Amino acid sequence: MTYMQEPNIILLEHRADYKGIYGLNLNVYLGAKILVASTVREVVGYLESFASSLIFIDTGGYTIDVGEQIHKHLSKNNLKNQCFLVGKTKAPADEITIFDAQMELKHILQTVAKILQVTSGTMAKKNVPPKFPLPIEFILPGWECCHCIYNKEDEQYTKILNQGDIITGDLLDELIVKGVRHLYIDANYRLKFVNSFTFQISSKLNDTSLSTKDRVSATAQAYQMVMEQARRLGVKESTLELANNCVNSVETIIEKTPDLKSLMKNLTNKRNSYLYNHSLLISYIGAHILKKMSWASREQQKKFAFAAFFHDVVLTRDELAQFQSDELVNASFLPPNEKKLVLNHAMMAAKLIAQVKSIPIGTDIIIRQHHGSKSGKSLSKREKGIAPMSLVFMFSEEWAELAIVARDCEDKSRSEMMLKRLLKKYNIPLFKKVIPELSI
Repeated sequence: MTYMQEPNIILLEHRADYKGIYGLNLNVYLGAKILVASTVREVVGYLESFASSLIFIDTGGYTIDVGEQIHKHLSKNNLKNQCFLVGKTKAPADEITIFDAQMELKHILQTVAKILQVTSGTMAKKNVPPKFPLPIEFILPGWECCHCIYNKEDEQYTKILNQGDIITGDLLDELIVKGVRHLYIDANYRLKFVNSFTFQISSKLNDTSLSTKDRVSATAQAYQMVMEQARRLGVKESTLELANNCVNSVETIIEKTPDLKSLMKNLTNKRNSYLYNHSLLISYIGAHILKKMSWASREQQKKFAFAAFFHDVVLTRDELAQFQSDELVNASFLPPNEKKLVLNHAMMAAKLIAQVKSIPIGTDIIIRQHHGSKSGKSLSKREKGIAPMSLVFMFSEEWAELAIVARDCEDKSRSEMMLKRLLKKYNIPLFKKVIPELSI
């Protein structure tokens, strides 16, 4: 079957992150119109309306063999639709094209393109407008713009994102509410855009030759990408892959940074958010404390690092992460919904992380208790029976806040007074022992 014209591809995928990645790649690389289906029944419905459509399936998001079910429908109705499947299926391999789930997406696309007789030459000759349309349903929050992104209103293009900007969930929600169906990019950059997702930043984080300063900046960018995706979609598989790379990168930063003063010098990039700097400092301080505890295994340190990474995941702006008491929140000019968010953020973040099986067990407990409340519904309540790891986290977080204040404060006596107050509040001998390594 030869498809010289723009093909319809029925994409069977219900996971938002994979839907975005597959949908945009198939659209841009193959020049295809993508029809998204979440169930086999929806695929059947599309086949009734678009008889010659191709079918693309990733079985990873399903507990049933969707490939076998679709193959049975095709056979029963004597349909000859080309079918591509990523993962495992009992459907006969000589009748559908099956790709191993570990195969890189670019190799899958190359094979699909070859079967469809789509070449770089045919794509180059394809008549595309100067501004190439990107379906907004396939654009995920957290993606970095490799080039400027435009919105089209009344036949006029308005730049809404610059090169290097991170696409936020709030912006996408605003545009979708307005009825925007496509965003636009200069046609010459469309392939670069779809290549610049999680894969490139993950590769950078895994580069062993990266300097500490550059690693701090790259991890900050990846942190923002993960947070945007987690807030909008939850912690999905592709998000978790990048989060793992971030946590590993943070551990590399900790290993290669001799003291807290050295780390603070690398946190001067104005593009780094308070949320990220705060998270990195908590990881650094907590790691040095846990290394001196006999019960703190390597697994415990990894758990702490994940807790530091995700503890403020539901907070959308730096301002919301800087409140230190319930009183300050209630006295603020925040709208009621944001006050509630700040006061309950520990509980909400813990619930989100508890749903992710591959994050170390118990991470959600540290996150729920990281302000001293067992329920995670207060910034001020200090309850008895807090888990030891949560206690270390509470101390590390307050020290991190002190370190940020001290960096920006010319009055050294003030920072020394704050440190004394902190040590008095946490009258624990071990915490005092780590002062030389954590001095600010």
